[in-house]
Amino acid sequence: MYNCKLFYFTCIGERKELIDIYNYFRDSNDFTCTLQQELYRDEYWCEIMPKKATKGNAILILKKELECDRIIAFGDSVNDIPMFKISDESYAVENAVDELKEHASGIIMSNEKEGVAHWLEENYRRI
Repeated sequence: MYNCKLFYFTCIGERKELIDIYNYFRDSNDFTCTLQQELYRDEYWCEIMPKKATKGNAILILKKELECDRIIAFGDSVNDIPMFKISDESYAVENAVDELKEHASGIIMSNEKEGVAHWLEENYRRI
């Protein structure tokens, strides 16, 4: 049906400007569509991509190619949920959206306080 191999669209604006786009694509069998307020500004982002174009699928490909044993993921937004679902451990930063925190193995300091860097410093020997 679609001849392109890869694409990713981000539409940025007010929620009321993006809701029709989101409603059109949200239940699609071919696309993933997310609508969320940007964590660090007032604007909203509507992201549209092929169903298989997720962070989770990308990591699984890299895991196989690099012959990795474990996946530890860090995130702050709903587009990180597929990545968290396939990870052995997943950590949401303190200022992440609540929906992502529900999928996290743990909550770490905010990314504004360099939470990922602190976690890595404290845990690099065990990983």
